Amino acid sequence: MKSLVVGNWKLYVNSVAEGKKLLKEIDRKFPRGVKSTVAVCPQVPIAAALRAEYGGRRIAFGTQDVSADLEGAHTGSASALALASSGLAYVIVGHAEMRALGDTDEIVSKKAVAALAAKLHPVICVGEPARDTEGTHFSFLSKNVSQSLARIEPADAARITVAYDPVWAIGQKEAPSPRVVSEAVIFIRKTLAGMWGRDAALKVRIIYGGSVLPESAAEFATNSAAQGLLVGRASVDAESFAGIIKAFS
Repeated sequence: MKSLVVGNWKLYVNSVAEGKKLLKEIDRKFPRGVKSTVAVCPQVPIAAALRAEYGGRRIAFGTQDVSADLEGAHTGSASALALASSGLAYVIVGHAEMRALGDTDEIVSKKAVAALAAKLHPVICVGEPARDTEGTHFSFLSKNVSQSLARIEPADAARITVAYDPVWAIGQKEAPSPRVVSEAVIFIRKTLAGMWGRDAALKVRIIYGGSVLPESAAEFATNSAAQGLLVGRASVDAESFAGIIKAFS
């Protein structure tokens, strides 16, 4: 399967004009020979507008959240059907910043299923709040993974991406070592194998997110089990994002 590099623009880009400028800069610096899938996830209204105007083929579009409901009386929500009809392909689900606002594992699982129903590709974030030397954080991670993916059928394994996005790594000056990330990726895949069987587990793409920079991206590409990256602030710097994309080319 192709590796996946996703740029989470958060609220760093707040107008279509800013987004167009950034996309133009990313396109200009885009490395040659890239075999990875590259996607950017702006805010919903900007994402739809930029997808409609973007004339290139190098970048796919998504956004940062989706409703757990496909339709109905849910003021302020954005349904997966609406996102898909706007030409978006990816949606980040269960990011730590959304979980801090109240998204539980159950809600994340419902949102992922809604995304799949609309033929979107959910990038499902999981990760422990803290890490300890005894390894007890793996108990949290196991529950986090199994409950966040509880409603997904094994037949849909190839249609999702799991992002290991530990809370303790977000916003730090340095990302964790490739060894630490590999341990978590392997553990997540073993957890999925326990849920769905080995064949289905191997079809799930597992990526890493948390304080990713071009330098650490190169390390992850060559020395970890991660099959791509979820990039935050560095994704709104064209040169940095291009360097991260290059690492997985």
